[in-house]
Amino acid sequence: LYSAAHLHISSVFLQPGLKPGLVSLFSRARNLGLTTSFDPQWDPAEEWDCDLENLLPQVNIFLPNIEELKNITGKNSLEECLSGLKNRMDMIVVKKGNEGAVLWLDGKMITQPAFLNKKVVDAIGAGDSFNAGFIHQFVNKNSVDLCLEFGALCGAVNTTESGGTTAFRNHDTFRQIALEKFNYQL
Repeated sequence: LYSAAHLHISSVFLQPGLKPGLVSLFSRARNLGLTTSFDPQWDPAEEWDCDLENLLPQVNIFLPNIEELKNITGKNSLEECLSGLKNRMDMIVVKKGNEGAVLWLDGKMITQPAFLNKKVVDAIGAGDSFNAGFIHQFVNKNSVDLCLEFGALCGAVNTTESGGTTAFRNHDTFRQIALEKFNYQL
């Protein structure tokens, strides 16, 4: 942690050994000056047992998808979910698949439309790719609008090839897919 700028943790329900020390890990990271992000991802047991009450105040960016958020909060709509969380943390980014994403920050909601791929090959890892794109822009101190846009682009590019990382095998491939499929110049 001493040489890092940012800590991102995801898939805690698939890594139960992380859960007991998660709050202290995030707290330590924040105390060392790191920014932090957390994506709970899907709980295969559907128990949604995670100490969010103590964890979220240590998280700069909370990155669930809409279904994860509904299950974690026990609420039925985005608005209900956010009303219970927005006073406990800095930034909430909710991924909504082909409906794009929304970001809540400082009492404002920002909406990002999806980059739609008309020929989806595989959506595995699209949320992780969104996270990577968003965090990349965030740690480089770009605007939240650009963070959202780049996250959405990375999530969409992910769906153009099979596997969670194939479309990102090198920068030239990523650039070519972004331009050819989504008319996005990198």
